[in-house]
Amino acid sequence: MNLSMTLPEEPAARDLANVLIVDDVPQNLVAMEALLARDDVRILKAASGPEALELLLVHDVALALLDVQMPEMDGFALAELMRGSQRTRDVPIIFLTASPNDPARSFKGYETGAVDFLHKPIDPRVILGKVDVFVQLYQQRQQLKAQNASLERALQLNEAMIAVLTHDLRTPLSAISLCADRILVEVGDGPLARTAHHVESSARRMARMIDQLLDFSRIRSGVMHLDLANHDLAALAHAVAEETRQANPTRAIDVVSQGDALGYFDSTRISQVLSNLLGNAVQYALGSSPIQLQVDAR
Repeated sequence: MNLSMTLPEEPAARDLANVLIVDDVPQNLVAMEALLARDDVRILKAASGPEALELLLVHDVALALLDVQMPEMDGFALAELMRGSQRTRDVPIIFLTASPNDPARSFKGYETGAVDFLHKPIDPRVILGKVDVFVQLYQQRQQLKAQNASLERALQLNEAMIAVLTHDLRTPLSAISLCADRILVEVGDGPLARTAHHVESSARRMARMIDQLLDFSRIRSGVMHLDLANHDLAALAHAVAEETRQANPTRAIDVVSQGDALGYFDSTRISQVLSNLLGNAVQYALGSSPIQLQVDAR
């Protein structure tokens, strides 16, 4: 068996959170940059709406601080354009304005998707607290994305290993089954024939276990198929019970069937269900109490 593995990547250093400040007054941009500067934040500055849109095409932004009153494109128009883009529609927006407290303007800001509306002069503690909250939320989202990507890689690796292992297990299992068949042909009846029957039955059981491992990959890939055909549920229950008895010779397992149990189903999947039921019964039944599997087809 030849397996190649890729070692998990070391956790990357935490990326800087970009905070976009848009204001047509250069002094305001300098003041806000000095106020918000910190080690885990990168300040992006734009003096107009079009310049801000250019930055948004290149950078992911944790928060946008938009001045409302700007020439050519005001903060409301910029916010509407941001909300109309798949890339920037989820960026939190805080409007900054020097205008008097006007409820109508505030409502317009919230209608364009703002999370807050602050009036100048702004208390530094207020803006620092709000920025800190959105930066932390952004960093947590980025960490979750990285963890999800890591888990996805681990699942893909597990699926690849399962596929390789199940393929390599089938080869010796086929040889065991062929040897058991050969013994049955050679010896006919007798103690050795019963042993060969046990080996053959156990090989079939192991083959189903391999199929169960493969089912995990099939379900994840969305290619799970059912092999539907006419089968006798009672006969299937007896066969599964016999395999369970061989694996647990000290437990009494009885099958009681009533009515015509012929049906149209996937025998492999139903066998898995019955095997799991009996396996749980053997594991969790109290003491040596007998186990009864009932098939009621009336």
